[in-house]
Amino acid sequence: MAKPGSDSFFMARAAELARKGRFGAHPNPMVGAVIVKNGKAIGEGAHLRYGGPHAEVNALRSCRVSPAGASLYVTLEPCSTWGKTPPCTDALIRAGIRTVCIGAPDPNPANGGKSAAVLRRAGIKVRTGLLRKECEALNPAFNKFMRTGLPYVTVKTAQSLDGRIADAAGRSRWISSPESRLEAHRLRAEADAVLAGIGTVLADDPLLNVRGIRGARQPRVVVLDSSFRVPGRARLFRNERVLVAVTRKASVTAIKNFPGKADILVFPSEDGRVSLPALLRELGKLGVGHVLVEGGGKVAGSFISQGLADRFLCFLAPLIIGGAESKNAMVWPDELNVARGELGIRARLESVSRRGPDLMLDLRFD
Repeated sequence: MAKPGSDSFFMARAAELARKGRFGAHPNPMVGAVIVKNGKAIGEGAHLRYGGPHAEVNALRSCRVSPAGASLYVTLEPCSTWGKTPPCTDALIRAGIRTVCIGAPDPNPANGGKSAAVLRRAGIKVRTGLLRKECEALNPAFNKFMRTGLPYVTVKTAQSLDGRIADAAGRSRWISSPESRLEAHRLRAEADAVLAGIGTVLADDPLLNVRGIRGARQPRVVVLDSSFRVPGRARLFRNERVLVAVTRKASVTAIKNFPGKADILVFPSEDGRVSLPALLRELGKLGVGHVLVEGGGKVAGSFISQGLADRFLCFLAPLIIGGAESKNAMVWPDELNVARGELGIRARLESVSRRGPDLMLDLRFD
């Protein structure tokens, strides 16, 4: 634990503040800032909502005394260009900030590495890399999207101890606890898009929206539906932004006469299914930086077996379903295992926590 009053202490506080933007900042990054004068914090701020003031500006506005001559601790390199808001570097210069301590560099090529030069030219002392690892870990989706143009992909499953997501009759309610289901809504609130397959839509008729999370923005909904079987009365069409991904197998007439409100896009097919790499490229072009995959075993298995998943969140319930024909949580062709040579696909266990009676396993594919 950092010593109170130290540089690391104030940067750790800035990282804590950044998490206040968990449900509202994306697709922008979560950023926190602390302004310190004479060894004491005089202002704090976070980037709370996309399009709203950045952390540095909120910190300046909260100052109890003049920030002139103070030090700023910020988790991400300040912006130096115009976007939805003016450059934060201009605000810092006008406020008379003397020192800026930066946690992580900005991966956005439009800004990365530029703000330090701007601030130094104005006579401000700049330090970089303070708690860099911790600050970079705040925004894995933003970091990937800025560097590759592709969305960060989180696959989420709720399964029994024996790896089942439903019994042979399709019953799945409720494998996970109320606490786990609330966490699932938090995950949706963090994402720019929630994705499910047509099998899940037909079996469960889910809304796929965020409920019970104050201040959350509703994500885009994406449905994988190669043959275009989604009913126009499906509840997911109550959402404002729905994208149905189809292949050329879909009927042109059915698409033209579809009564639901949706963007219907035709993608190349792989083994008769929507090409997931092509879909992710298109979502990236649409500005989707983080996709939460909530499909069944085949959809989850497709993302993981193709190496397209960055994170896997497994809600493991103290329940055994059994049965010879129950639904597996992860499905892909056995031929892929034969071709791989080694047993299975390994992930790195980031953390294990409790959600009611369930375990939540947070795994990463590095």
